[in-house]
Amino acid sequence: AYIRRTIMASITYQEKVKTYRVQVTTKGHKRVGKSGFRTKTEARKWLTENELKIMTGKSDLIDSSKLLSSYFEHWYETYKTNVTDITLDQYKTTYRIIKKYLPHARLNNFTREQYQKFLNKYGKDHAKETVAKRKTHISACLKDAFADKLISEDITQRITLTGKAGKSSELKFLEADDFKRLEQYSYDHLNNDSQLAIFIAIHTGMRIGEIRALKIKNVDFVQSKITIDKAMDGYGKIKAPKTAASNRVIQIDKRLLDVLKRYKRVSGLLVQVTREAINHVLTKDLKHIEAKNVTFHALRHSHASYLLSKGVSIQYVSERLGHSNVGITENVYSHLLKTLRENEEKKITDLMDFQ
Repeated sequence: AYIRRTIMASITYQEKVKTYRVQVTTKGHKRVGKSGFRTKTEARKWLTENELKIMTGKSDLIDSSKLLSSYFEHWYETYKTNVTDITLDQYKTTYRIIKKYLPHARLNNFTREQYQKFLNKYGKDHAKETVAKRKTHISACLKDAFADKLISEDITQRITLTGKAGKSSELKFLEADDFKRLEQYSYDHLNNDSQLAIFIAIHTGMRIGEIRALKIKNVDFVQSKITIDKAMDGYGKIKAPKTAASNRVIQIDKRLLDVLKRYKRVSGLLVQVTREAINHVLTKDLKHIEAKNVTFHALRHSHASYLLSKGVSIQYVSERLGHSNVGITENVYSHLLKTLRENEEKKITDLMDFQ
């Protein structure tokens, strides 16, 4: 070890990972370090270049022995500053989950085995899709820690995703008969904003945030089109839609157009009601028509599924929904597309039977 003014630093060789580590004790007696240097010369060079920053407390050197939860919080607050509030909430949720399931895990000794055991435990009572989200967040954080040489190896390799099966695809959309009955029931009870939101979703496949941000000026009554260029998040803030592809203009039918004509004098938002209120009304509607209970988002799936079942091209449906590419649409509606494909194959075999 050797002393440099007000800091003490040592460079040690880590036999297990075949790299050098710089260990620094600051004037406040806090021990911090950085690993992953291939040679001792490389480690010395880094220390020389960062000595002043360390002395003045301006170094971005992270204590690699700090809690994994603390580092994760530092990570998303540093690298995820340009995400939406809803996405930021997802990172905060992952932070709380790390604190709950891995309260004592430290960045510098968190192993691949511990990571897999955490996912296994978390996956016992969470859907695979939910587990995948946590895995994506934590793996990205650990990969950055590895890139910054805070940890000596990337432990995110060959980790198995676990979790319970998600909801059955059948639960995510209404069958055609129920879809039509809900449309009629909603049309007959258009006396509140929640029913209007439901009616618009049935006819357009718009997301709930897009509907809540909709204004009458977005409706072209001459061309029978709606321009979708805004969305309201869960906090009531109106922002740009989910993706660039979500900015779109869609054709609407005469029945919806006639309904929207009733609101021509509305200057503000067409739908001024919470997500909770809309879902509450939807649940009541579905119960009244004796259909299975689905979420509001299922109306979007129902709209797309109905169009696809009627032979509308998947390219058009993808653009209408505002998906970034047709692959997303194919993935979401793979169960339906498989059935349609089987029907087409049967048609072909029938057509080729010349006897």
